[in-house]
Amino acid sequence: MPATSAPGAGRLSGQWAVITGGSKGIGFGIAELFVAESAHVVLAARDEAALGEAATRLRAKAGEEQRVETVVADTATRSGVDGLFDRLAAELPVLNIFVANVGYGIFREFLDVTDEDWQGIVDTNLTGTFRCAQAAARLMRDRPSGNRSIVVVSSIRAQGTRPGTLPYSTTKAGLNQLVRVAAYELAPLGIRVNAVSPGLVVTPMALANNPGAEELGAELAPLGRAGLPADVARGVLYAAEPAASFVTGSNLVVDGGESLW
Repeated sequence: MPATSAPGAGRLSGQWAVITGGSKGIGFGIAELFVAESAHVVLAARDEAALGEAATRLRAKAGEEQRVETVVADTATRSGVDGLFDRLAAELPVLNIFVANVGYGIFREFLDVTDEDWQGIVDTNLTGTFRCAQAAARLMRDRPSGNRSIVVVSSIRAQGTRPGTLPYSTTKAGLNQLVRVAAYELAPLGIRVNAVSPGLVVTPMALANNPGAEELGAELAPLGRAGLPADVARGVLYAAEPAASFVTGSNLVVDGGESLW
C-alpha cells in the first residue's frame, strides 16, 4: 500500500480509509461510495475470495492514482485486530478514516440464546469494534494528518425493543455508548468519532435471516421501502468527510423513519 498522490476531485480526495466487513453488504456499499469520492480504500474481512472479488469490482471504478487494497483479518479476535493494524501501520502513509462496520446478528428468542450465540456476537460486534477503534485512534494520534474520523456502524435495534434480537441489540447499544465516550476523550487529539444507525437494510445477512426482508422493510419504514447499502453509505460519508469537522459524538439514524414508531 504505497503512498500515492491525491486522486481526482471528490469529497474524500486523497484520504486513506479502512472499512471492516468491506467485502459485501453495507461495507461494500460504503467502499463503493468512498471510491467514487476519490478515496484510497482498504477493505478488511475474513473471506479472502470475497475480498478479492470486491477489490476487482472497485478497482474497475477507481481512478488511475487511487489505491484499493485488501487485508484478510478476523476482527472478532485479538490476533486478527493486531495483525490488521500491524499491516496498516507498516504500509499506510496515514489513516484518515476508519469505518468499524463488521457485525452480525441472529434471530433467537431470549430463552433460547446460548452462550455460544451470545459470545460470538459480543466478540464480533462489541469487543472487536472496541479493539479496532482503539487501535485506529492510536494510529491517528501517532500520525496526525488533517481529517481523522472513526465511524461506527450501529443500528436502530440499540433503541426500542424487537423480540429475538437480544445479543445483537445489546451490542449495538454498547457501541453507541462507546462512540460517545470515545468522542469526548479523543476530541483534544482532533479525532472525531460518530455512529450511523441503519434500520432494516437489504443485505446478504438480512436476507439470510429473513428472505422477505425487502417487503418487511417497506412495511416498517414510513418512507415505504427497505434501506439499501447505498443509503447507509451516504450517512457514513457525511460523518467521515473533512466537511464534517465539527461533528463528533453524534448518531445519525438512516432508517426511512422505522424508529419513529
